[in-house]
Amino acid sequence: MTDSTDAFLGAWASACASAQPAMIYVPPGRFLVRNANFSGQNCKSAAVAIRVDAMIVAPSDYRVIGNAGNWLKFESVSGVSISGGVLNGNGTGLWACKASGKSCPTGATVCKMTKLPFTPCLSSSITW
Repeated sequence: MTDSTDAFLGAWASACASAQPAMIYVPPGRFLVRNANFSGQNCKSAAVAIRVDAMIVAPSDYRVIGNAGNWLKFESVSGVSISGGVLNGNGTGLWACKASGKSCPTGATVCKMTKLPFTPCLSSSITW
């Protein structure tokens, strides 16, 4: 699976650069995304819709994200809607490391969203 992090961040930047409502569409498939911060601080668009018809997958090696804190972070966003898709946080390896008593990174929560009227990020595999 090819790393799609830059493509996701690029689509976000393009949507935010638009003064009009914008749509980001993730087609069917599996997309590997490293930890990513989707900041709305400089967004010109008052409405960004994200439609996901795919599975977004975290790296299977938990050391890639390490102590990042968050896998997918939507920060200072307003007017964002997300629908469809599945998030796979690939937490099995990190949980096994922690259960073994070894020295492990803290890991990351699946996603964090600020300035949204709801909190959809409650488990390591979420279907929206």
